[in-house]
Amino acid sequence: MKTVMIIYMPVLHNGYFRLFSKYATIDTLYILGKELIDEFTYLEREIRAVDPNVMKIVVESLRFFGKVSILNIEDIDNIRFQDCKIVTINDSVSRRLIEKYFPEKKVEFDSVFLRWDEENVKALKPVGYDRESSDVFDREMMALANREAQKSSCWWRHIGAVAVKSGKILFSAYNRHLPSENTPYVFGDPRDFIKAGEQSDIATSLHAEQAIIIEAARLGVSVEEADIYVSVFPCPICAKFIAVAGFKRCLFASGHASLNGEEILKAKGVELILVKTPAGFQREITK
Repeated sequence: MKTVMIIYMPVLHNGYFRLFSKYATIDTLYILGKELIDEFTYLEREIRAVDPNVMKIVVESLRFFGKVSILNIEDIDNIRFQDCKIVTINDSVSRRLIEKYFPEKKVEFDSVFLRWDEENVKALKPVGYDRESSDVFDREMMALANREAQKSSCWWRHIGAVAVKSGKILFSAYNRHLPSENTPYVFGDPRDFIKAGEQSDIATSLHAEQAIIIEAARLGVSVEEADIYVSVFPCPICAKFIAVAGFKRCLFASGHASLNGEEILKAKGVELILVKTPAGFQREITK
């Protein structure tokens, strides 16, 4: 029994290369033609989509398969009555296509979707900071951030932050629970069931960095070109807020980078500085 591949291919990305490499021995690759695309993508208009005929030329140039064809409605019966197995993509378009036109065929569903590697999502990586600072003012601001952190009622971590611009303190904050600092003790804390460093979006607390940015927005105070001092390196969500808010530098004393927080900050030109704190202040950072 021969094997053919039928795919909806609006774009070309690494997921397709992986799929093609895995099934490079199949007889023919069929790319859905416009009529079939219109039939099965009525709720999924794809503004990135490349014309199937152009995509056919592109795929042929990759030389994975002996034959690449456009699958039109008039070609359906040619496959339906062949003694063949179908390989296709595990997406809604392909599932509907198989259900309607090839319900009796032996079908293998595979994926082209790109996802974060699970280990990468959970990994806690040393922060690739730009430089270290032993500056007296930086140490004072970090000490203030640390004092703010001690106000937190959070079971997991006490984190403080300070926003400074032109040597003037704009705001200081700590991670606090809403609507009350007693919330995790009244209702329980979802963080009890999640490993440290993972799923930072699941929490009953408002992070210190978020509190500063929100307060600045509420009062109409610009943080453009300001510095933010944080006792622990920002989580990925806070990193996004810091980067987009316009902070120039992010100074921190401990912590690790998770997911893509570090990359987001660097992409926005935020300088990352490790503040060398006095002995006794725990650091988790290695350059």
